[in-house]
Amino acid sequence: MVVNEDKGLRELIEQEKKQIPADTGDFIKFLAYTHDDGPDDVEPVYEPERTGIRKLKGTPVWTLLYPARKGYHIARYLYQTGFTGFYKKAENAIENSRYARKKRGRQYLTKIMPTEEEKQKQRERVFEKEIKISVLVPLFNTPEPFLRDMIESVIAQTYQNFELCLCDASDDMHTNVGEIVAEYVKKDARIVYKKLEKNEGIAENTNACIRMATGNYLALFDHDDILHPSALYECAKVIEQEDAEFVYTDEATFEGEDIEDIMTYHFKPDFSVDNLRGVNYICHLSVFKKELTDQVGLFREEYDGSQDHDIIMRLTDAAKKVCHVPKILYFWRCHKMSTSMNLDSKSYAIAAGRRAVRDAEARRGYPAEVHSAQICKTHYRMKYQIGHPKISVVIDGKGKSRNQIARTAAAIEARTTYDNYELLYASSFSELSEVMQKADGEYLLLLSVGMMPITPTFMEELLMFAQRKDVGLVGMQVLDEKDLILSSDIVIGNTQSNLAIEVNRMERYDAPGYMGRNYYAHNISAVSGCGCMGRKEEFAAFFAEGITRSTFGRILEVCFKQRNKGRWIVLNPYALGRLKREEYNEELSAADREHLMKEYKEQILSGDPFYNGNLSLERYWQKK
Repeated sequence: MVVNEDKGLRELIEQEKKQIPADTGDFIKFLAYTHDDGPDDVEPVYEPERTGIRKLKGTPVWTLLYPARKGYHIARYLYQTGFTGFYKKAENAIENSRYARKKRGRQYLTKIMPTEEEKQKQRERVFEKEIKISVLVPLFNTPEPFLRDMIESVIAQTYQNFELCLCDASDDMHTNVGEIVAEYVKKDARIVYKKLEKNEGIAENTNACIRMATGNYLALFDHDDILHPSALYECAKVIEQEDAEFVYTDEATFEGEDIEDIMTYHFKPDFSVDNLRGVNYICHLSVFKKELTDQVGLFREEYDGSQDHDIIMRLTDAAKKVCHVPKILYFWRCHKMSTSMNLDSKSYAIAAGRRAVRDAEARRGYPAEVHSAQICKTHYRMKYQIGHPKISVVIDGKGKSRNQIARTAAAIEARTTYDNYELLYASSFSELSEVMQKADGEYLLLLSVGMMPITPTFMEELLMFAQRKDVGLVGMQVLDEKDLILSSDIVIGNTQSNLAIEVNRMERYDAPGYMGRNYYAHNISAVSGCGCMGRKEEFAAFFAEGITRSTFGRILEVCFKQRNKGRWIVLNPYALGRLKREEYNEELSAADREHLMKEYKEQILSGDPFYNGNLSLERYWQKK
């Protein structure tokens, strides 16, 4: 039914509007960004408030208030998550102590390192394809221990068909870099060294490595990091088996000189275009066909500081096949001089990263502003240009009263800045598909009864992704009445019992999420039915074709069908709404699970490409 054609419902809506506050509180401050410095501005609007707090810190008053501040945070956390959540937080604090961290790191390294027998088998394997990998390493004032670790980790590779290309831009105070390399050159002819006349920046120095390279594949490697002994072998294996033109692996970061002190385990998704716009999640180790540089060009000095992000986006756009090796094969060293420890002080790198992402989307035909997210300045919030198409907002009101439907419609009208939309509602599941097909808009937005928009621009936030031709469906992030995440990322399990799993539930709205993903739009396998948008023609058709008997089941089917067509499913955390926990009903019946398992068995059994198989389905986002 069209809301405006139901006079009785319209009267109820006007009454409900009077009870809905327009202000959404801290969320607007949290999500809004100023643009005073143009499209590259990164400061959130609450920065003056934070500056005031910084001035207060360190004063006697701040110290005196410590017990009160601590008590407030504990009480607030207990209120939001209960004793179970508080216990979990305390448990995490213990698990993240340095002692526990090193113990886990030691155990993990023992688990993933190949035995001597395995190494020998890898060395003896005969590859049918000629795959020579040139490992590119620009050197600059590299500390001796780090330099030796790096070179020896390459020499120790079980895959033998490689060369190590070292271009040295070290200054006159660090001539020992060349002397150390000379020792290794005498021992191994696969090491090629060149002393550069001057330091031309990381991009041009890396290009010098490429010009030296004779391999048909190139690998990007930093001068202070370490490779797993099987890193090149695993990449070469995927290149041969999958005919991949671009390959990347998982990675770990460790602190200082102790590789056992692993700070993070980055288990990455399979190739995800929106994740790559949100952050350079691919990073290390990247191996790609050298011929691709003939198409896209070399590193570009105007993107120095984010040169890897720039070229990875260009390479993956051009590659016929991008493959992911879900194994930690790269160890990224964090120390006082590393970029990863000094991002905030390198404004040029942050600005270059935003430009790189903006330019990448312009090449794809999707002009956008790119802003740094509040969690980290190298995590990016996309703001695509949008048109003004009509959106049909369909309220799923099955089993709900007219008052509840009216309250939802009133909330939408009171808290929406987008003005070209129509409101429709369905009173039953059987009516829902009919309403969707009769909708007049170019886009469909399906919302559960009880949904309260938090961000007034939530329609624009959904539309900016839904309008892209490569996107099938885009979902919003939904919070409960305690500001805890109720619905966001849905992971497809590989059994009938865990077919669809909400992996971020019970996190605070401002929690970073795994590797900061709650702060940028990212690709997932499925969204929930309580808030999602897609092009009307396909959304309505796929929904109608479904065989399941619930809204959530039908949305899962739409997601499966869109992914089969090669389209992305996107979760935009900046499209934010609230729903009472008691009103959230995204459970699948046994019959629906059976239908989905039968119809989409291959997709389900192959695992979720956006949730790494090394991560637990019991303790979400934790390694197994």
